[in-house]
Amino acid sequence: MLTQEENELLIRTGPGTPMGEFFRRFWVPVALAEEIPEPDCPPVRVRVLNEDLILFRDTENKIGLIDAYCAHRFSPLFFGMNEESGLRCLYHGWKYDVTGQCVDIPFITEGATYKDKVQLKSYPALDKGGFIWAYMGPAELQPPFPPFDFAAIPESHRENWKIICECNWLQSMEGQNDPSHGFFTHGFRDITEGGPGVQMGLNNGNFLRQVRLPGAVVDAEYGISWATVWPGDDSAEEQQISIGHFIIPNFDPSPAYNSPRQGKFPLGYQRMRVPIDDVTCMVLRVRWNPYEPLKDEFREAHNSWLIPEKLPGTYKPIANKANDYLIDREMQRTYNYSGINNFPLQDICQIEDQGGPIMDRTREKLTSQDTLNIHIRHQLIRGARDLMEGKEPAAPHRPELFNVRSGNVTAPRAKPLMDVLQDALRDLVPTS
Repeated sequence: MLTQEENELLIRTGPGTPMGEFFRRFWVPVALAEEIPEPDCPPVRVRVLNEDLILFRDTENKIGLIDAYCAHRFSPLFFGMNEESGLRCLYHGWKYDVTGQCVDIPFITEGATYKDKVQLKSYPALDKGGFIWAYMGPAELQPPFPPFDFAAIPESHRENWKIICECNWLQSMEGQNDPSHGFFTHGFRDITEGGPGVQMGLNNGNFLRQVRLPGAVVDAEYGISWATVWPGDDSAEEQQISIGHFIIPNFDPSPAYNSPRQGKFPLGYQRMRVPIDDVTCMVLRVRWNPYEPLKDEFREAHNSWLIPEKLPGTYKPIANKANDYLIDREMQRTYNYSGINNFPLQDICQIEDQGGPIMDRTREKLTSQDTLNIHIRHQLIRGARDLMEGKEPAAPHRPELFNVRSGNVTAPRAKPLMDVLQDALRDLVPTS
């Protein structure tokens, strides 16, 4: 259980807030690259970390992420014209480049010189790995861009998607790091031959029917790592152990590419929860194969089961809070526990209304099921408080940490799990 002050520190991400400033020390994804697909395409609205911005790609393919409103009369630049290396306001024609610098003020005698005095707020932005990334912190502290695997492969090798969740970012992120919810939230009453869980390898054998909680957790400079023992033959001298990580403030790690499903499905998977404001967040995901283009077999199974159908022209699922996620009570009685036939929506129906879009963590009753999220909360709180006291986070300036690997190891059954974890980290965590 957290105090009210700790809960407020974690959930508020606007400018000047402790967690908001902590987020601003990292490169964060703010949109899909497909939202601005080509030079001089229409601009798009972006709200991120409680700031209203406009995103556009100019004639030279440079990315602009600037204040959403013209400096003259605060007119919305979304309706402006993206042409000739700048975004021109529809109201009076003031034009801005990708840095937010005003480059033209028509019709007035002082326009040629006055434009040089007009500068909109802007942030560095990059097109990497199918996402548009922004750095929103102090210019002098801008870190290098992390060497994510998926950002260094052809577009044909990966698949990116995005949905909007109507809840605080932490609620969504904590659902991601809850290892015990799979049995009920994603479980099937019967392992139906040919069902979506079997197709995706999510429910073959006892994958979702056995709860596996981490047996060892350690804090690290990049976040946390943990070890979980997989069910097996208790009489065997060795056991299989999975090593997982969470990278602050909101990243999953790349895999070690030793998945037992290697060859059938993509080997890389990353999820990122990004605050839009305090009651809404983006869920961004990418799956990839580092070796070859994604197979049609995967795309068909993935798109039907793991990507919610969205309202036209939006990133909001058709099945949403307003219509109870189209829950099918007969399906819930006979097929799966949720009555919802889409993997992410099974999570979203739980996280969007945990007493409201902002959960009151002073009232919760935590157990050993919540060990990962307890460690993550402490890491985030420590990082934000350190920043308030003038201590900058080191992780953004050690880009190799963002390529920490998850993986599976084999170890003697008699070996203490914490020792197994520490040994595995020497192989799975890159060093500078």
